Amino acid sequence: MGHLGLTPQSIYKFGTYAVRATEDAEADKLIKDAQLLQEAGAFAIVLEKIPAQLGKRVSEALTIPTIGIGAGKYVDGQVLVMHDMLGINKEFKPRFLRRYLNLYDEILELPNNISAT
Repeated sequence: MGHLGLTPQSIYKFGTYAVRATEDAEADKLIKDAQLLQEAGAFAIVLEKIPAQLGKRVSEALTIPTIGIGAGKYVDGQVLVMHDMLGINKEFKPRFLRRYLNLYDEILELPNNISAT
């Protein structure tokens, strides 16, 4: 499985969690890289934190599935990380994230809510 867009190693290179491939040159390179990954035998590609229209372009250029993490609605599938969704990780707050609970604060409050019986 390939992984393009925001990748863990790119954080150190770019120093930010900003959306990747917003400029034409980087977007064209991402599409070319996706095609190369497909040709190399990748069975699917994760597209992380890229513009939705680019996610659509990549998906249309490939025959293998694309899985999005903040890559818009035009990819073949979506990933939502459990720790992010449940609010266990408090620092990471991308705008595409839907947080359904705030377990971080609830867990910290547990000792205060437990009474000895």
